[in-house]
Amino acid sequence: MVEKGDTKAFLRKMMPRVFKAAVLVGIVYVPVYFVSTLIRPLQSFFPWYEPLANIFAVIFTIFLVVGVFSSGTVFQYVFGVARTLVLMMFFICALNGGVVTLAVPTEGATTNILVDLRIVLAMLVLVCLLGIGKNVIQAIEFMSSKTETKETQ
Repeated sequence: MVEKGDTKAFLRKMMPRVFKAAVLVGIVYVPVYFVSTLIRPLQSFFPWYEPLANIFAVIFTIFLVVGVFSSGTVFQYVFGVARTLVLMMFFICALNGGVVTLAVPTEGATTNILVDLRIVLAMLVLVCLLGIGKNVIQAIEFMSSKTETKETQ
C-alpha cells in the first residue's frame, strides 16, 4: 500500500510537471488553432490539410505531455526518438512522398498542378534524423553520468 507521506511527496513532485504540461499544451494549441483558421479559406485547394493539421496537433501534444512527465529519466530520450520517428513518418505521408497534386478550379474546368517537394521532404527527413541522433547521444550521456554518480558514491 502507498503510505500517506509517499502520496504527498509524489504529488509535490508531479504537480509542477502537470502545470508545466498544461502551460505548454496551451502554448502549442493556440498557434495551431490560429493557423488552421487562417488556412481554412484555402481548404478547397488543400482538402487534406485540416484532418492532417488536427492529427499533427494531437501527436505533438501527446508527445509533449509524455516528455514533460518523463523528464529527468532516460525515457525522456526514448520518447524523443519516438516523437521524431512519428513526425518523420507524418511528413512523408502528409507530403505524399514528396509529390503533391493540387486541383485548382478555373472557369468551369479543373486544372491539376503537380508540385515536386522531394527536396523539401529530404531536408525534413534529414532534420528528423539529426533529432534522433541528438536524442540517442543525450541518452548515452545521461546514462553515463548516472553510472559515474553511482561509482563515486
